[in-house]
Amino acid sequence: MQIDDGPWEHAELASALSADTWVQWRMPWRAEPGEHSIRCRAIAADGTVQTDAVAPPAPDGASGWHTITVPVS
Repeated sequence: MQIDDGPWEHAELASALSADTWVQWRMPWRAEPGEHSIRCRAIAADGTVQTDAVAPPAPDGASGWHTITVPVS
């Protein structure tokens, strides 16, 4: 997980249902007031890191980092 273009941080992962499923994750974060960008990327069991290049699921699997913006007051 990455917040506001900071360093990538490890998140806590839930148990996977199978070798081919996405899993929920969480990372405690003490948010400061303002608007923040939160980005996540996947890392495969073999250590391959998901790139930021957006690609559809077919034919080789989806890619691209998921990013959201959150306001904190």
